[in-house]
Amino acid sequence: MKKIKAYKNSSWEWDSGWLRQPVDGHSQQGLVIKVGGSLLTTSGWQHAIESLIANESASVQSIVIIPGGGVVVDGLRQIDANTSISGSFMHQLALEAMGITAQLVATTLGLPLCEQHSDASLAVLDISKHWAQDAINSLPHSWETTSDSLAATVATTKKSGLLLVKSTPPKTDSLQRLVSSGWVDQYFPTACASLESIRWTSQQQPNEPNR
Repeated sequence: MKKIKAYKNSSWEWDSGWLRQPVDGHSQQGLVIKVGGSLLTTSGWQHAIESLIANESASVQSIVIIPGGGVVVDGLRQIDANTSISGSFMHQLALEAMGITAQLVATTLGLPLCEQHSDASLAVLDISKHWAQDAINSLPHSWETTSDSLAATVATTKKSGLLLVKSTPPKTDSLQRLVSSGWVDQYFPTACASLESIRWTSQQQPNEPNR
């Protein structure tokens, strides 16, 4: 697991690293940033994400932000555990819940909300109305598929790099071990199979030394 610099120009500090680094060292022009929904309940997340975007914008031409569903989707999981509703229906509701968090993030950060294919250099994507619906619909319609696999699918469609913004750092760069620990969903190794560049970043943990 290779670490890269921590971002320090916000109230947060970030630890970052690679899960898959391009063999030729070539950097891709586009980047899909998946922001973990759990971060949206953390104090100061707005300024932290703005700082992250500013750092990433210096090296890529376009950025698409995909927020996770956070507590909204967690609520659906709890409801699903006590109902007999079909997995496909709950999957669609989860996508719509991600659309709610996308609206929240776009409004809070003052960024455009992208529902269809867009040439905007920086936008938040409403995954429930995304132009790559055929690719998204090919994913399992179950809780095996989370926003991680959805973001990997969008990045693959756009031929972009992927940056996973998480609340905790990975303990390994083995995708199968990350699946076993729940750091990514079960389908993620398949969804990201064609990606050349996968990075992670997480809030530096308290009492953790700078790297």
